[in-house]
Amino acid sequence: MEQILLINQIFLFLNVAVGCFLAFWVLLANPREKLNRIFFIVTILMVLMVVFASLGFSSNEPQQASIWYRLNGGVVVLFFIAAYFFSIYFPKKIAENRLLTKLVVILCSLLFLISVFSNLIISGIAEKEWGMEIIFGKGKLFYYIPIIILTLLIIYNLFKKYFVLTKEERLKVQYVLMGIFVFALANFIFNVGFTFLIGSVQFQHFGDYSVIFFLGFTAYAIVKRELFGIKVVLTALLVGLIAILLLLDIFVFTSQGWLQGLKGVIFVIFLYFGYLLIKSVLLEIQRRQEIEKIDKAKSEFISIASHQLRTPLTAVKGYISMILEGTYGQLAEKQVRPLENVYQSNERLIKLVNDLLNLSRLDAGKIEFSPELISLEEMVSDLIEELRINAEKKGLYMKMVKSLKPLPKIMVDQDKLRQVILNIIDNAIKYTNKGGITIELKKIDGEEEIKVSDTGEGMTKKEIESLFQMFSRATAGTQLHTEGAGLGLYVARQFIEMHGGKIWAESPGKSKGSTFYIQLSIHLDPELLKTKTKTITKTANDIF
Repeated sequence: MEQILLINQIFLFLNVAVGCFLAFWVLLANPREKLNRIFFIVTILMVLMVVFASLGFSSNEPQQASIWYRLNGGVVVLFFIAAYFFSIYFPKKIAENRLLTKLVVILCSLLFLISVFSNLIISGIAEKEWGMEIIFGKGKLFYYIPIIILTLLIIYNLFKKYFVLTKEERLKVQYVLMGIFVFALANFIFNVGFTFLIGSVQFQHFGDYSVIFFLGFTAYAIVKRELFGIKVVLTALLVGLIAILLLLDIFVFTSQGWLQGLKGVIFVIFLYFGYLLIKSVLLEIQRRQEIEKIDKAKSEFISIASHQLRTPLTAVKGYISMILEGTYGQLAEKQVRPLENVYQSNERLIKLVNDLLNLSRLDAGKIEFSPELISLEEMVSDLIEELRINAEKKGLYMKMVKSLKPLPKIMVDQDKLRQVILNIIDNAIKYTNKGGITIELKKIDGEEEIKVSDTGEGMTKKEIESLFQMFSRATAGTQLHTEGAGLGLYVARQFIEMHGGKIWAESPGKSKGSTFYIQLSIHLDPELLKTKTKTITKTANDIF
């Protein structure tokens, strides 16, 4: 019994000291902010709640214990009023239902008076060998039902705001909800769990001491702008709870001398390895944050550099084209070939810049999606005519195999799909030296399929597996066209998946040609396309 009282005093002192520190820490951080003032009131009330419950438990006389327990019940009611207002203002204020607020205040005021000045809630005190136990009156349910309703209302207010908050504000709400969860769990363990195990409520007030977790999480969320990830908090919380249980086991459930010493050793070892665990998780989070900052800086650099490069490259393209057309006079025959080479090199640079811009937009989630109803056959026919001259220069054939019946129009983002098909046909021309390219269109159930086959270099199974990854290129690509960056097919996959479609490649092997497939759903709702856009930009953020 003396050991339990000693532990009770230690925990009481820690709660009062830490609670008061947190209350003034938050208040002094911004005294003019209403949220900080409300938290100060909430904290002081919770500290008083813990103090009155502990004094009631350790009182020498039932009459004295009755006074402390009644005050405890009254303070609990006042705390829930303050917590309700806190849920309105945290992390930022929401529109307040004034009628509901008035009902809460009136009901809680009535409940406060009944708790403190009547026998409806606490009808008496039973003196036990371990302390003073409350004997509840007939109005017990009248007390607990409003408390439960208020708790649900507070959680509802937090969740209602959660989905319209910024990422940082959501993390703050997660901290508070985690504190509420720990407080509720600890009270369940010490009120229900221990009562079931030992047949008495002598440890129920230890559940109140978990309020320090709620106050700590909430104070940290209010004052600090940059918060640790929830993973760190959960790890530290788990280590802390296990440490408390081990400590209680040492002081409450006494054993033989050697076994008691063994418990102490296990406790110390656990604290050491728990510290290492928290430290390792914290380091992991910090490294990830550093990588995210580097990635963000890289994306911003790519975006800015690409925008700055595209304007002069477009101007260069225009002027070279005009020179080749004879706008500035007839060129000598020996001048044409070098200028054509410059023009082609400039085209490759423009393509690379466009790929980098698409990549940075995917990473930033800023890809605009504009679906419209188009004829896939017309689009592919136009692309074939546009690229036919490149194929004829290499002595390659290009043919299109249409479906026997005209394909239905399909809802797609025309610019993005055009870029994908253009990229695939252009690659087929680049990596084919003999034979040619066949583009086949057909309808398969509720989908339209574009099949681009060539008689070119082909690929191995291993090359196909990594073909659509960022900065990945097949062997033929690195040997025949060294200027590529390996971004085109990665961007193509992102655009096709944005449409809810599929893209893949097949090849019998090296020097046996390749075939690329694109499948798109015919009946795809525009709203669904927008949803898929959000999903794919999130995926791009995770990948990049």
